[in-house]
Amino acid sequence: MSDLLSERTCVVTGAANGIGRAIAERFASDGARVLAFDRDQPAPFDSSCIRVHLGSVENESDLVAALDAAVEWGGRLDVMVNNAGIQIERTIADTTTEQFDQLVAVNLRGVFIGLREAAARMLQTGGGAIVNVGSVLGVTGDPLLGAYSATKGGVINLTRSAAVTYGKRGIRVNAVCPGAVATPLTTRTWDLAPDPARARREMERLYPMGRIVEASEVASAAAFLASDMASAVTGALLMVDCGLTAANPEYALIGELT
Repeated sequence: MSDLLSERTCVVTGAANGIGRAIAERFASDGARVLAFDRDQPAPFDSSCIRVHLGSVENESDLVAALDAAVEWGGRLDVMVNNAGIQIERTIADTTTEQFDQLVAVNLRGVFIGLREAAARMLQTGGGAIVNVGSVLGVTGDPLLGAYSATKGGVINLTRSAAVTYGKRGIRVNAVCPGAVATPLTTRTWDLAPDPARARREMERLYPMGRIVEASEVASAAAFLASDMASAVTGALLMVDCGLTAANPEYALIGELT
C-alpha cells in the first residue's frame, strides 16, 4: 500500500468489473476513499476504503447522486474516473440507430455528465483531477467497431476541451487510452474462435511487446494521472497499448523478424 492518493476522495464509474474494478482497487491501495459506481452489483471488494453505489451513467440523476454521496463521505471530490463503457461489435452498415444511440449514451454522454458534474464540485474546493478512459480506437479505426470508435474519439476531444477550460482553475483532465485488455470483453472474442489459443496468438503478435494489456496496468496509468506526480500534465492522452499505436500496419508482417 502506498500513499500516492492518500486522503483523496474518488469516484470510479463502471467499477464492478474489468478496468474499472482494477482502478478502484488500485486507488484504494494507494490510500484513497473510492466510491465504486456501477449498474451491476459487484463481487465484494477486499478493501474497506471502497464503497459501492449502484446506478447507471445513462441516468443523470444516478450519477449526480453518486458524486454527492462521495462528497458527503469525504468532504470533497478530488478525483473522478469516467470509465463506464459498452462495446457493440458490428459494422457501420449493421449498426442500428438504437445501438448507436446506446453507445453514445453510455460512452460519451455519460462521460460528459460525469466530467461536468465532477468539475462543478471540484471548483468549490480548489480543484482536482479527472481521468477519462478512452481507447486506442479513439485515434484509429476498426471495421467492426465504427460506432464505438466514434464515441471514444469524442471522449478524447472532450478531454482536450475540458483541459483547456479548467486548466487555470485547478482541475487537470487527462485520458488513458488502452489497447486490447485481458478482460472478458477480449477473451470472449477468442473463445468464439475455432481455436481460441491461436486467436490469442494472432492478436498478440500485432503488439510490439508481444502481448496485450493487463487491467492492472491501465489502473497504474490512471493512478499516475490522478496523483501529484502528474501535476503538470493536462489534456494528455496516455497510450497504454503495449506499443500498438507506435507501429504501422506492416509491423504485423515483419514483427517476428525484429
